[in-house]
Amino acid sequence: MLTEFAGNLAHHLEFGHALEIVGKTIDGASRFNLSLMTSKSIINPKADIGLRISVYFRENCIVRNARIDGQWGEEEIENISKYSQPNPIASGDFFMIYILCCEEKFHISINSIPYCTFNYRLPLESLRALELKDQIQAIKQIDHRTVFPNPWPPIHASDYFKAFSNDAPILFSPGHVVVMTARCFDNKKGQFIIKFMDTDTKREELHFSVRFNEKVVVRNSHDSKNEFGHEERHGGFPFVFNQQFKLAIAFTEREFLTAVDGYNFCSYSYRTPNILQKLVGFKVACTNGLHMHITGVDHVQMGDPLCTGFEKYTRFDSECA
Repeated sequence: MLTEFAGNLAHHLEFGHALEIVGKTIDGASRFNLSLMTSKSIINPKADIGLRISVYFRENCIVRNARIDGQWGEEEIENISKYSQPNPIASGDFFMIYILCCEEKFHISINSIPYCTFNYRLPLESLRALELKDQIQAIKQIDHRTVFPNPWPPIHASDYFKAFSNDAPILFSPGHVVVMTARCFDNKKGQFIIKFMDTDTKREELHFSVRFNEKVVVRNSHDSKNEFGHEERHGGFPFVFNQQFKLAIAFTEREFLTAVDGYNFCSYSYRTPNILQKLVGFKVACTNGLHMHITGVDHVQMGDPLCTGFEKYTRFDSECA
């Protein structure tokens, strides 16, 4: 089953930023593309592309290029041959692509081995969106971090095969909204859990558990002893199994707000002081045989600490620009 990903980054790219992308192609795949863009293609099909990494399995090569004002530039295909094969990614296997933004160029490694560099052809600050498309079966990690001058969030062990990860290179602040587009399939009695965790303790500050078997959404948090407190379950069950949904989680000064498919769902008051200074991003884990394709994560800063009207971002006739 094919999937893809398109999302707005939490912050435009800068010197010292790094992206870590983990995915898996279908068996017998012939290609896939990873693009860093000025805008998502659904918003602007002619958006400039600052870096496209095109992996061709049959040709056993990885091509890099950029598109500016509708025109593709010169392709680059050479790699750091003493370290790497022409295409170190195997069709049907998981891969990890790491992109580091240095002073004049991207430094790219594949499966933890240096692969190539690519000189900037557009200003880094113009690149605000990421897309991963074509013959992809699973996407497990779209992490965006800073490594210079200060690492953020702290590097942690990644559960490539267990959870979807989306780290952000900035602190969350009131007015920030995370919009996730996804679909659940396979076991309709399973559940998925969204976890926003403390950067130091890995304590779950928001545990958002969508349980198809019970038709309930449970919200909770860990206390100082890493034990769950009182569950909140009110609000009904707005999710439909095997149907795409858009879920927004908004940050105000005092609480999380959530909306699903254009409608407000619930609020959840913060249980830890200064919580927004502690969060590092989120993970999504699935249990009991449920599987999930996350096809988009958009980060929006509304400029309104109350997040008034944030539910509009979850309407299917609306796209986060």
